[in-house]
Amino acid sequence: MITIADAARAVRDVTPATTYAWWVQLAEKPFPDPLTQLDWAILPLGLQPGLPALEALLYDGEPVGPVLCCPRHRRLYVAVAAECRHSLDGERLGVRGRDLSCPVDGRHRGGCDGRLWLLPSDPRHLTDLVAVADRMLHVSSARRLAAATCA
Repeated sequence: MITIADAARAVRDVTPATTYAWWVQLAEKPFPDPLTQLDWAILPLGLQPGLPALEALLYDGEPVGPVLCCPRHRRLYVAVAAECRHSLDGERLGVRGRDLSCPVDGRHRGGCDGRLWLLPSDPRHLTDLVAVADRMLHVSSARRLAAATCA
């Protein structure tokens, strides 16, 4: 059970990493729409560059679905179509079934309190795996280029 203090801390931990006005569902259950109506799988991403990539899709008018965020582990779990598990020329890209578990390490044995759903303004769709993979490539390439330029 998440407390109000945990929820406030979780939102505060994510807010500096985003520029999009996400709706927030503070509880993991019930699953938000469209997850109750569609067959889906999970693409785990790091908070950076995952969140900027998703925001770039939203700003380009591409559909983005619900995203489970774990501020503690700085991870995102992006809902994509279930058939994406074996797409993109046979590469899995880390897509897994409906496994929403976080990595567990010695520092966080207490679990993942404070996980929350980030919802775009129109959460009726699932995120397109190809579009997010392409955006991740552009975001990470831009970061490498910026780092190389600044070095």
